This record gives sequence, C-alpha cells and structure tokens, in this order.
Amino acid sequence: MSEQSLKIIIGLTGGIACGKSTAGKIFTELGWDVISTDQIVAGLLQSDDEVISEIKSRWGDKVLKNSGLDRKAIGQIVFRYEDERKWLESILHPRVRMNWENRVKQSEAKRNIIEIPLLFENNLEINFDYTICVFASEKTQNGRLLDRGLTKEESNDRINSQLPIDKKSQLADFVLLGGSSLSFLKRQISYLHAHIFEPHAFDYSHATKKKTD
Repeated sequence: MSEQSLKIIIGLTGGIACGKSTAGKIFTELGWDVISTDQIVAGLLQSDDEVISEIKSRWGDKVLKNSGLDRKAIGQIVFRYEDERKWLESILHPRVRMNWENRVKQSEAKRNIIEIPLLFENNLEINFDYTICVFASEKTQNGRLLDRGLTKEESNDRINSQLPIDKKSQLADFVLLGGSSLSFLKRQISYLHAHIFEPHAFDYSHATKKKTD
C-alpha cells in the first residue's frame, strides 16, 4: 500500500453542548467524511427491532410515544440512573461500533472523522490516528442545554454522566475551543485541516498509531 492510499481516521469528542456536531459540520464542508455516532444511535432506536424490543421489555410504556420510542423519556432515565445508562450502552455500543467501522472500511474517503461523545470513557482512542476534543466551559454547556429546553437538574445530570471536559482535553491530541463564536471555531478547524492533516503536511509515520500502540 502506498503512503498516499492510507486513510486518516480521527476521533472527534468533547463534552455535551461543547460544539462537537458543529465542528463535524465544518469538517464536512472541508471535504471530510464525518460519521456521527449520535445519528447511528438515533437510527437504532428508530428501526432496529431487537433494540426496540429490549428497551420496551425493560422500561415499558413510559418510554413509548406514538407507537415508537420516546428519546426524551429514555434520556430522563439513563442520565439519572447510572445502572440503566450502562445497560443501554451495553445494548447500543457494540452495534454502533460495528456500524462506523464498516462504514469507514467501505468509504473511499482518505479523511475520516468519527464523532463519539464517550470516546475516552470507552477507551476507544487506540482506534484512531489522532483524537480531537471540543472544549467549552461548564457554564457554556449549561447555558446551551437550558436553551435546548432542559432543566438545570437535567443539564447537570447530562454533564456529570461524562468524563470532565478538562480531563478529555488532557487526553486528546488536539483541542478545539467551542465556547466562542462559530467563526472562531471555523478558523481553528481550517488551520488543522490545512497545516496538520493535509497530505503534504501529514506525517504518515504516525498513521499506524492505532494498530501499534
């Protein structure tokens, strides 16, 4: 295999409401193939009969809405009760990982990003050439979650269910500041794209990191 045929596979993570999805959209605009694991989960909850059946059996009518699953009701359960969250993750995570791994293998794109909220929590960094964390202060996270209609308690439950954002930032290879303006986030990503990940600048000696570490 020639060096130019190698794929770059980046793991994109960060705290809830830090700007991961916005960062993913910017990378998409720059020509990256971006896969959102949140979207994969949404698809499973909508159309995977086995997943739907297991969830209905465990939580009953309280998570049903219009004959389907009520994601908001599920969120209220899993972000309040750790055991229930771990149970749901045990059902979803293997399916999600199989999905994005297959999509990367089948993709012809050389630049690939997988957006994974719980990347470091699940020790997935070994699967990627590099990791990027999108950072925002807890105050910013809470403000954005409140704007989405969550209560203060619900916001705290979601933030506290993840590894602290400071810790995620320490573990990542690169950190993007997502608590400011959209234009500032775009400038940061554009710099990474042009000066770090472009083929002429990328050090392909590191491209097997995920296989050898």
